[in-house]
Parts: sequence; structure tokens; C-alpha cells
Amino acid sequence: MAGRTKRVVANGWVAVGAMLVLFGACTGDRVIIGAQMCPAVSGGPPKVGPLPSPEQFKLQRFELTAFLHFGLATFDPGTTPSASLFNPSNLDAKEWVTEIKKAGFRQAVLVAKHENGFCLWPSAYTDYSVKNSPWKNGRGDVVREFTDAARAAGVRAGLYVSPVDHAFPSTSAAYESYLRNQLTELLTNYGPIFELKFRGDYAPAAVDWVGIAQFAHALQPDTLVWIGPEIASTGSDTRYAGLRGTLATSSVGDVPNGGPSNVWYPAEVEVPDRPNNQWFWSPTLAEISLGQLQSIYFTSVGRNTTLVFNVPPSNTGQFDTQEVQLLQDFGDWYASLYRTNQLHAQPITADSTWASPGFDAAKAVDDDLCTSWAAASGEKTARLEITPRAPITFRTISLREPIERGERATAYHVEIRRNGAWDRAPVDTSGSPIAGAIIGQRQLWQLNPTTADAIALVIDAAKGEPAIAEFGVY
Repeated sequence: MAGRTKRVVANGWVAVGAMLVLFGACTGDRVIIGAQMCPAVSGGPPKVGPLPSPEQFKLQRFELTAFLHFGLATFDPGTTPSASLFNPSNLDAKEWVTEIKKAGFRQAVLVAKHENGFCLWPSAYTDYSVKNSPWKNGRGDVVREFTDAARAAGVRAGLYVSPVDHAFPSTSAAYESYLRNQLTELLTNYGPIFELKFRGDYAPAAVDWVGIAQFAHALQPDTLVWIGPEIASTGSDTRYAGLRGTLATSSVGDVPNGGPSNVWYPAEVEVPDRPNNQWFWSPTLAEISLGQLQSIYFTSVGRNTTLVFNVPPSNTGQFDTQEVQLLQDFGDWYASLYRTNQLHAQPITADSTWASPGFDAAKAVDDDLCTSWAAASGEKTARLEITPRAPITFRTISLREPIERGERATAYHVEIRRNGAWDRAPVDTSGSPIAGAIIGQRQLWQLNPTTADAIALVIDAAKGEPAIAEFGVY
């Protein structure tokens, strides 16, 4: 690939000549893009700790995760319905992965066991699983079909295991041993997985959740462990941020319940696809609209969080028609959102620049996350100003820091020049000033169609020398 031009053409995708490759991991000072590694740039500004682990970095850069709620509750929402009810007529995990991948999702988490305790794999530790269902005459394994299909398609697979189990039950003194046995099956037989999720509310307090997180890490060191805030503690790698992020949502925080303080603790927003907090497929509740999902994207990914969006298969084992249509429509919109960066390669100036080569202002508008601009040593404020060769019209502003160097800005605002006059406090579509605290992985702003002859990003305060990986308008 040497000598080919590299440019981001849609979120997460990089054009290398005529080839598209996908962002991958962060390793030290190098970021993996597809099969390539970004060259390490020496002499850059000091990193501002804490820093993401390689797996935390990947989770955030991929920015979208599909959440597949499927199981016995798809057929009967009761407490412990009969295993004989689980009998999807046309389960197709390849279809799941195909549709979510076309929609832009490169990570997916399957609910391997929900609260009723029914296991989607033939666990040796319970009869309440697919092995005692009529599906495939008891010889099926949904977890296997999902993880195999995901890996074949280049989609990162994760698993959710309910801490609550009504069939065992989880209030039993023997439950922790039972849970560890089942985690051993999942993490040994179906790994590697990128994330293991445990919901926090109603979880049995008697279980040693710190020990469970350590146990999971021992079995799969690269697996992120997500634990709900009620039981999260030492060993929790990611956190729940509710249904939306805010301008202050940071990837740095304190882990609750006696966990470590001031660590990289990235946020995930979990959103159902149906009203009334309905996570499993329902024939009576319609999916949310494309417009609602677009809005959710801006208030999650656009506020420095990873969007975990629910896409539940129906009782046939396939997505219903409405789910497929929503995924297709979102995928089309998502692919078009970042198609044309109006600031790409436009004239740009900075009020200061890091002295070593490779951190000049142009790196903020080259559509390459491997590069970044940085302010001069000791600076905690900065101004980046772009004056396009001709006036531009846009509706979206995207800001991104090189998070492998830490989260840096603590206050910023955007200024827009129209017909030679600077608007120092422009507003978004809601009438709010385009100003915030955290930039991090990504900040997005929606505007009414705006024509400008210049635009500036002003870093008003930062923990270290300000640095911007990408500044784009679309």
C-alpha cells in the first residue's frame, strides 16, 4: 500500500487508493488501520494520563455496537418458561451479522443468557438450555453460530450474561460457582470476545463481582468487562452512561463501589429499538424511526460515548422486515454523513504549533486519524482557523482528539465567519452555543444549513498541550 493516498471517506473507514480498510487497535504510539500500523511519531507532546488500553481504544474508535436480545424471552416473557418453547423456524446468524455490518456496526453483543436463566449454548451445568429445546432437535448452539458468523464477517463478537438467574436461582449460595463454570464455558469455547457484559440492577449482592471480573480477565485478558453501576468495581473496564451522553461526558472517571479513581473508563449508551424499554422482539411494538435513531447517534457517539443499539431478532430467528429497513436506512445515512469533509486540505493556521515535525496545523484537516496537530509546549489554550478557498455550506461539525494521547481539552468553542464578520458564539439547531468541555473520541454539532468563509476551533482550556486529530464539517 506504499505510496497510495489515504483519506477517511466515512466514519471508521479509510480509503487507500481504491481500497477501504477499517480502523483497528491502538498499540503504544501506533494505531492499527486494517493491516497497516500508523508510524510512531517521535517528539510529540507528552501524553495526558490516564490513557486507554488497546481494547478500550478499539471500542471507542468503532463507536457503534449492535445489541442482540434473543432467547426464550423472544417466545415467552415469563419468569421461567418451558425450554420447549424455544424453536425458531429459520434462525440465521449470518443474516444478523450481514445486516448490522451493512448498517455500519463492527461490534455486536449477543445475550447468551437472560434473567430467565435459559442458555443459548448447550451448557454442561444446566438442562435449561438449547440442548433441551426442539430447535435442531436439541443439537443447536446459538452462541456458536453467532460468534462464527461474526468472525467470518470481520465483526467483533461480545456476550451478555445476566447476573440474575431465575432458574438456578442466583440467590443460591452455590450460584457464584455455577456462574464461574458457565463463564469458563463461554470464554474458553467461544473466544476471543471483545466484551463481556453484566447488568447491575437486581444482581445478587453475595457474588464477588470483583472476583468475577478478575476471573474473566484471567480467561481472556483482552476482553473488556462491562459491569452495571450498581455492582461495578475493580475490574470494570467500561461504564453505563444511560440513554445519552452530555457535553461533560468524559472517558476518564472513578469506578464506583470502591473501584479505582481517575482511570480511563469509557462510557457506553444503551438504547432499545422499541418504546417502553422493550428489548426483546415484540409483534405489537414498532421500531423507532430513522429520525429518532439519527438523533440518538448525535447524543451518544456525538457526545464521546459508544452507542450500543438494540436489534432483536424475531421469533423466526431472523430480523423482521421493519428492523431490516431501519438498519438499511441508517446504514445509508451513516455512510453519507462523513462522505465530504468541507475542510479537507483547506488552508489552516494555528496560533502555536509543537516544535517537532509532524504536528503542524494541516494535520487537523487531512482526514487521517493517524496524524494530529498539537499546540506549542506549555500552551493550554489554542486557536485553529480554517479559511476555505471558497465559501462552504455545512450542517455538521465533528471534532476529534488523538485519544491515544489522552483526553486533553476541558473547554472549547467554535466561531464561524460569514461575509467577513465573525460570529463568536454561533448556535446549533437547538439554539445552544457551540461550546463544550470534553472533546475526546468525538464531539458532533448539528446546525441549520450554514454558509461560511472561515471557521475556527478555540481551545479555551486544556490539561496538556491541546491536540486535534480531526476537525471536519459536513
